[in-house]
Amino acid sequence: MRSAVLFGLLIATGLVAAVPRVKRQSAVPAPPARPTAPPIDDSLKTGISDAFGDASALTHSSAAKFINNQPNDSSIIQALKGEIDITQITGQDFAKMPGVLLTKLVDEQFEQITAEQIDAWLRNPKNGYDFQQLDQLSTRVSEEKFGQVLTRMKNAAEAGGADARPNTPLSAGVQDFLVRKFVESNVNDTCAEMAGKLQAVSFMPQGLTVENLDRLRENSQQNCPQVANAVLTINKRGGRYCKMSAGAREEACDFARSAAGDDWGTVENLGRLPPFVDCLTAQDLESADTDTLIDLYDDGFFLNVDSLPEGGSDIIRRKLDASDRMPKGADLITFFNNVTMVEKLGPVAATIGDMIGDLSQLELPAMRKMKETISGSRVCMAGETEASLKGRSKEEKELDRTLLQAEMSDPAAVTAETLNSLVGSLAEMAPSEIENLNPAAVVGAISTLADEDFSFGEARALIEKYKSGASVSGALSAAQVASLGKLAANLPVDELDQMSDADIRSSISTFASAKAEMSPAQAKKIAKKARNGNLLDQLDNGEISDFFDALPLNEIESIADDIAADVANGNYSKYSSLPMTDAQDKIGSLLPSFLPDSELGNAIAGAGDDVLDLISNDNFAEVIGAMTEQADFGSKMNRKMAERMETEIITSFDSMTQTVLDTIPADVIPDMSTANLDAVPSGLCEAVAQKVAGSDRLFETQEIRQQKHATNALKCLGKETSGDLGESDVTSLGNLICGAEDAVLGRVDASGARTALENLQNCPTKCLSEDRKTKIREVFGKMTADAEPAQIDVDSIAAIGLNAYVLPDATIEGIPNTVVAEVLSMVDSIDVVKEEVLEQMDSSCGIDRTAMFNKIVEATTGSSSARRKRSTTVYTCTQVQDLGNAAVSLTEAELGAMTAAEFTNCLETLGGLTGWSTGQLETMRDKVFSDIAAAGSLTTDQVFKLGKIATAFSTSHLSALDLSDIDAVYNIARHSGYSAAQTEAAFTRYLGSSAVSGITSEHLVGLSNFLGGMTAAQIGQISNAAFLDSVADIGNLTGFSSDQFTALKDKAISASGAVSTWSAATVQNIGTVAAGLSEAELTALTDAQVPQLTPGAIGLIPTSTFANGFSVAQINLLSMEQAQAVTNDQYFALSTEQKNAVDLAQYGSDDVSDAPPRSGVSGVHACVMLVFSAVLIRLL
Repeated sequence: MRSAVLFGLLIATGLVAAVPRVKRQSAVPAPPARPTAPPIDDSLKTGISDAFGDASALTHSSAAKFINNQPNDSSIIQALKGEIDITQITGQDFAKMPGVLLTKLVDEQFEQITAEQIDAWLRNPKNGYDFQQLDQLSTRVSEEKFGQVLTRMKNAAEAGGADARPNTPLSAGVQDFLVRKFVESNVNDTCAEMAGKLQAVSFMPQGLTVENLDRLRENSQQNCPQVANAVLTINKRGGRYCKMSAGAREEACDFARSAAGDDWGTVENLGRLPPFVDCLTAQDLESADTDTLIDLYDDGFFLNVDSLPEGGSDIIRRKLDASDRMPKGADLITFFNNVTMVEKLGPVAATIGDMIGDLSQLELPAMRKMKETISGSRVCMAGETEASLKGRSKEEKELDRTLLQAEMSDPAAVTAETLNSLVGSLAEMAPSEIENLNPAAVVGAISTLADEDFSFGEARALIEKYKSGASVSGALSAAQVASLGKLAANLPVDELDQMSDADIRSSISTFASAKAEMSPAQAKKIAKKARNGNLLDQLDNGEISDFFDALPLNEIESIADDIAADVANGNYSKYSSLPMTDAQDKIGSLLPSFLPDSELGNAIAGAGDDVLDLISNDNFAEVIGAMTEQADFGSKMNRKMAERMETEIITSFDSMTQTVLDTIPADVIPDMSTANLDAVPSGLCEAVAQKVAGSDRLFETQEIRQQKHATNALKCLGKETSGDLGESDVTSLGNLICGAEDAVLGRVDASGARTALENLQNCPTKCLSEDRKTKIREVFGKMTADAEPAQIDVDSIAAIGLNAYVLPDATIEGIPNTVVAEVLSMVDSIDVVKEEVLEQMDSSCGIDRTAMFNKIVEATTGSSSARRKRSTTVYTCTQVQDLGNAAVSLTEAELGAMTAAEFTNCLETLGGLTGWSTGQLETMRDKVFSDIAAAGSLTTDQVFKLGKIATAFSTSHLSALDLSDIDAVYNIARHSGYSAAQTEAAFTRYLGSSAVSGITSEHLVGLSNFLGGMTAAQIGQISNAAFLDSVADIGNLTGFSSDQFTALKDKAISASGAVSTWSAATVQNIGTVAAGLSEAELTALTDAQVPQLTPGAIGLIPTSTFANGFSVAQINLLSMEQAQAVTNDQYFALSTEQKNAVDLAQYGSDDVSDAPPRSGVSGVHACVMLVFSAVLIRLL
């Protein structure tokens, strides 16, 4: 799901006296008149009303619209008139009938519906059914017919056999519903009967939700072994396991554990488990009998394991290593030179190096089998499970390097055949090895190299080798680009410019597959060269679709009438999957009359909240459900959806049913009144809490709203203000624990501690108060029974995860290195950019990972912090790369001690990290000059690799750099930390003697933060065409002075016309450029323009300009995201009425009187800093 809101994670804190909120009462206006069903011709109404008993069904909007759109010879109309039987409607036509029509059919008509028709109808997500209608219909379908429907679906989905992946068009929600109905209809079956019947739903793995598995566990016999085994047996085949949610997989594992009882640890029971090992813990493996593990190994247990718990592989390795049944010494090497023994280890094969001491002792076939086993051991496809998303482990990288050393002692002599044999390991080549490869070998192995994950600099070096070997002297052809595969993401902008437009268009699919790794400048260049003729035609043939978001807004707006006509003719499916900027998303404003057709996709994301006024009440829930499934919306849309559901759709909260709850979109429920949600029946309150906790939008609501939702959940548990919170309680709270008050954490008991810590890892990155950190430490202490640091195990560290930094330094230092080494991957999850921004905003933020990073260095390299203080450790580039984000803990002395060769090889890695101190950056800068070259002698490739290190360059250094390569410029300019003098020096050096008017849009984008070095006069000289093409990217930048913002705004007026003529999309598209608007221009903004000012622009408007320019009426138009972007300086300069309007916009009428007070800290509000953070995250 795309994240549409990147703000609101923090509230700035300070020492100045807070301003209290004033509770305001406002009259609740009567709801406006809503659209009603369109009229149906009386003659037609009379003819078909008998099918429904009367004509009331035809007063429903969806039903009336459907009937009116049917052709005269429609078989559906004929059947409703009684001219033909309903059975004669084809499945294709029947599938289009809206659910409301079916629910209104009289029994005589309904009973004619065939299993084939129901099958077709359920398969069509565009027929307008919702779960309330599904529930109504299910009560009218006989058990026999329901079984027939399942059989038809199963046969179609499993046409490839039981071992093939089931192919069903049913959504996860429909699968959940059907499996639930299946379980409920067989509630009285015996254990054996249910186990046998489960095959009927084997094609719907997404329907085996936690809730449905709970129902299975409770049917007839609690934790029935036969049913548990059936769940495992069915879903371990054909990738079904991979389609289940993480929670469901763990529940299935726990089901099997409970069903086995005391016999759980036997070889027979454990052997049934893979790949369902999700409930296993490191402690389970520690306590397992060694002989049992070896028996499982002999039986191939590990061949079908998707992932083991953190530290699991190492535990198994230690147990195997210590067993008398495993050979020792040289015999162990001989043992693993048998490739069958390697293969049977599955993912545990990564530990063979630790078992034998030195991987190079293995024969090449065994090492190759080891690589094949590790990389091919995943049960699931990339992206299906958390394990399938993980990159190569430290052990796998070590294996890759060992293979490379064995095969590439002389890189220049390596053949294409050898390179091809090293598939999967080539990304570990050092830059110096790539530079020495034979070009002919690169050409011969290009398809293998094209699938590896090289850095930008390494990829560029390989491209040059390929061009040399293929004798490419000019522009690359489309065929050559296709050969490059993923490497095409690293083609320099200038080389893309050399390609013919026709070859760019022919290469568009290759570029599209690599787009995620491209810079904005590269994408813009490809989009510009791919454009040819009519844009709508190019969207139809796919020539430009994947680069739609790189097109300038003015080009799209220029064909708005053509798009509207296209949509009016029903040709709107082309817009559904286009990547769009927020401004381009305004295309959604052309589409409201076509809701809720699922083909709209992303195109509906830009629709304004006024579109909701066009939807009738009788299908409102259905329509907003479709909308929120297709796109993400901001707070205004979601708040309005919630308000409409509460005031006009849901008639009574105190009598709400599960079916009604199902109709509330997950994106909408966090914005519903907590008072209303608190009023639901007691039997439903836990389901409400879980739905709120599971919503992707929960963390995008205000913290006071999250706190209220958490309080509701605690009330539901009967523990609002007191009572210990055990495992089941904390599980029910889920992510709501993030919004709970500190005192709630204090009530978590030992049984709930692990789950609480795991849930806290899901909370957004934010500064934690000392009280919060203390509570997290206390929860950790309860989980570990206050164990000494040396006794802390892998499970405990995995549970606390990235929050481990809150532990005392002494505790972190005392954790065994072997434990920390098993959870190193967690450091890659740190959002270092966001944390750096938070630290810049508030030096007392409290996210200090120094002790944690030092411990990771110690666990990785064996150099303890004490030893590092006594003597300087000399690190290799490999060791630095293995440290990941923790490399920023290397001392200045350690960075300076790296050998010239290792530092040079590691330059791109070091320059790609953020979080360095000024001293570290200056040390690396000086080392660049001493080990590589003086500033003026650095090549463009070396400039590219500098990355963050360039922020430590003086103005004279920057003035000497070769900035002729815009890709190299972008890779250093995109980093934050430059002063105004530095950006001026860099821009002046880039411009040289050229004219500003000649700067292209791609170069404007590539200059990034260096644009802050332009004078106001130079900004005025930018060509209007280049500005319009690049303003969406310029509008992401924040490092301009007030005069520069004014000049940028004036340039926008020159390019787009007077502010009064700007469309809503234009206002959003210019982003922070709007910070240059004058008081008079702000005052003149229309009701359509104000809501489109980006939060980033809001926070950058000068204080007096903001206060004098915005009226109370205009502030009332702000969204939550805009209001929370208002800085404290801006806020305290406002009148009381203006402040009240900001508060109301930020918190909403339900929460404003309970909201925390603003502090008097000056400076940029947290939200604005996070705008910049969000931009950096995207760029870095």
